[in-house]
Amino acid sequence: MYGVQTTSEALQKFAANRLKQILQSITKKKFLAVLFGVIMTVAFQSSAATTVLVVEFVNTGLLNLAQALGIVLGSAVGTSISIQLIAFQILDVALGALFIGFILYFAGNKQWKHLGQSLIGFGLIFVGMADMSTASAPLRDIPQVYTFLSQLGSRPLLAIIVGLILTTVIQSSTGVFAIMMSLAGHHLLGLAAIVPLVIGAHIGGTVTTLLTSITAQKMDAKRTAIANTAYKVIAAVLVYPFMTQFSYLIKWTTSDVQRQVANAHLLFAVFMVIIFFPFNNLIAKALNRLIQDRTGQDSELKFRAIDEDSLEVSAVALKQANQEICLLGDFICTKMLQRIPEAYLEDNENLAENVEKAEEHVDWYYRHIMRFLAILSQKGLTDEQAEESMNIQFILKEFEDIGDAVMAMIQLFKKLHLEKLNGQKESWEHLAELYQQVFEHLVIVVKALKHWDSEAAGEVIRDHPETVRLQRTLQFNYLAQNPQNEADNEIRNKEIFRYAVLDLISLLYLVDEHTVNIAQVIMGIV
Repeated sequence: MYGVQTTSEALQKFAANRLKQILQSITKKKFLAVLFGVIMTVAFQSSAATTVLVVEFVNTGLLNLAQALGIVLGSAVGTSISIQLIAFQILDVALGALFIGFILYFAGNKQWKHLGQSLIGFGLIFVGMADMSTASAPLRDIPQVYTFLSQLGSRPLLAIIVGLILTTVIQSSTGVFAIMMSLAGHHLLGLAAIVPLVIGAHIGGTVTTLLTSITAQKMDAKRTAIANTAYKVIAAVLVYPFMTQFSYLIKWTTSDVQRQVANAHLLFAVFMVIIFFPFNNLIAKALNRLIQDRTGQDSELKFRAIDEDSLEVSAVALKQANQEICLLGDFICTKMLQRIPEAYLEDNENLAENVEKAEEHVDWYYRHIMRFLAILSQKGLTDEQAEESMNIQFILKEFEDIGDAVMAMIQLFKKLHLEKLNGQKESWEHLAELYQQVFEHLVIVVKALKHWDSEAAGEVIRDHPETVRLQRTLQFNYLAQNPQNEADNEIRNKEIFRYAVLDLISLLYLVDEHTVNIAQVIMGIV
């Protein structure tokens, strides 16, 4: 199991970005979607990771749902190829892979290091298989175990349930088939038991994805997960009456019992492709009708771009995190900073409450995106991905600080309106230029963040000295004011108002400072 996990993680690091590039060229033809599903699953050693990546491609418009379903069908065949490799008795080759893997891991560059890690994982799979085979030999002498396993051949429905539960618990179909091969190699499993166990394992491999899709925010994740499970359940129902004939077909392919386990998985996967792939367009339309997109507003705060399932594939998780902070930046611009002039000039309690509520939303997104990235950091990121994660966290903190600064402005305005102090309209004539420049800088940076546009970010950095000049000029002008020949109460009110304006100038400048910090990250300066 450790070997399977190590291989999967390493190959994801080595191949994720390459697979995205391949996708754009091979999904132009319908049948190539299945081929891509095979390639992706062999590369990732994880059908769950394949499903996550496919959903992301659908959401970004690179795939339609019908193409995604084709890739899901191909992922079952891809898992079969991995199992076919395990069926080979190549312990000597595996030991050689371990040796080469250690050399590449400790002596190679970053890319070769990932390849070395995958070779280490590949070698550990076969070493683990050999140890498992030795450990399972004494099971033949335990009557209870032998009796139970013997019953599976005569009770195929029980065998399907056992295969389903075992795969759901272990959460690795490759690991389950390694166990089945070991038991079959010691004649503890016959072909009559192997076939229903394989079918059950096929279904069990979809259970985790199906359960997590229940809380998924993206409807395409639900549709893909439901289709994946439905494919295998329907195929199992179709094969069940012909279990004996299916067993004869597998027996005809090879006399090696361990190879029969691998062939059973492959033939069942190919059967699914044959019966479902021609109807994928119709199935996609039916799923879109049955599981419709949400249209109403949901009061509960939820991620808009991040899907928790994307943690299976680091490249996708980071992309979604970046999309989420871009949406957060838009939210701060439109729901908070854009409302500052109106909140300053008018005594509007509803407006102030709306901005305060928006700031609570910003805090929620800050906490939950940080938690998402903290979980992601434990998945084993490449150096580039770790740097990207840190950049996203840095930008996220800057956005949260901007939200806090805007909130401080709102509290300042509430105090001014409560004191019934006048002078907002006259002072805004002086402040408008600074505010407009600060607001435009934030809008530019948020747009630049969507594509990591260093040229646009550089424009904000180059304009920052002008913002500094405006801020200092305003501060000096207001500090130079000295009301005289007026009543004490009026002087007091003007002093309170003057200090409030100075605080507002400082807060606007603080927002621009945080904006420039984000621009520097985009340019790679920080």
